Amino acid sequence: MHRRRDALVIFCLAAHTAMALRPPAPLPAIGLGSAEGPAFEAMADAVAVAMRGGMTLVDCAQNYGSEKAVGEGLRRSGVARENAFVLCKVDLCSRAAEDPKARMRRQVARSLENLGCDYVDGVAFHWPLALDKPVGDDEARSLRVDAWRELEMMVEEGLVGCLGVSNFSPALLDELLEVATRKPVFNEVELSPACYQAELLAHCATRGVKVVAYSPLGGCWLAKYFGDFVPWAVGNCLADSTVCEVAREAGCSPAQTCVAWALAKGALPIPKSLRPERIEEFAACGDISLTEAQVSRLDALGDARRGVEASLEAHARIIGSPGYSWDPT
Repeated sequence: MHRRRDALVIFCLAAHTAMALRPPAPLPAIGLGSAEGPAFEAMADAVAVAMRGGMTLVDCAQNYGSEKAVGEGLRRSGVARENAFVLCKVDLCSRAAEDPKARMRRQVARSLENLGCDYVDGVAFHWPLALDKPVGDDEARSLRVDAWRELEMMVEEGLVGCLGVSNFSPALLDELLEVATRKPVFNEVELSPACYQAELLAHCATRGVKVVAYSPLGGCWLAKYFGDFVPWAVGNCLADSTVCEVAREAGCSPAQTCVAWALAKGALPIPKSLRPERIEEFAACGDISLTEAQVSRLDALGDARRGVEASLEAHARIIGSPGYSWDPT
């Protein structure tokens, strides 16, 4: 009798686990960014247009201030929730500021509340650094491990579909892969013809990690907001003569050329726009084929000073600079 009862308990637990695990929606070819807190109505409408056009991944984060608008856009789109991929990000801070496991719980719960959803398809570490103050490598590593373990638990509970990272160098990615039970599915990094990270792309490919390309049009948010900490300009690729020349040859716009280049590199670009006509342009980029020669010409625009390692070094200097402040919410 006890054996039968124990077997029933094991069966029920297994059934609960199977029901709790929630596979994320499939990754589309192109997604939509939502950084820098656009106005609510404009962002909600943009998400709805993108979803209906097949750009069914939307990238958001609490510190973008866009999650509520993203949730509203999902509802306006009419696209079934299971066919939309919502990607959110969580931040790390020192243990003195907050326990990493409690922080993961709190941030994911807040994102779900903001979105009006009962699960999120993907959650990523926004940065591999503690954002409140400088910490040593050992503490940073232990923060990532403990936080990742808690996120893995949330996958088991059905609150999160899959896990990823953002702004991780090859070395940091490998470090996480060594300890992760559930490996990161994607690494979201800056990628454009102006910021061509060939080594990182190849490294992620060998690890089975998809590169999600933010700022695919070439603008750099770090230079925009923290120009004193980086040697390159904000810029973008849209007025570059080579980009414009390739665009004319391919019969598309310079913005489409940049997105098509990212697709040719095997990445998932997440351009940002609030204009319906521009979003529709992005959605059509999968039909644009660049030749190998055109791709090579765009490769040559890469600024060797830019990349994930340079961004991490700049970010560390920013966090340690006098007057730096960070909102822990």
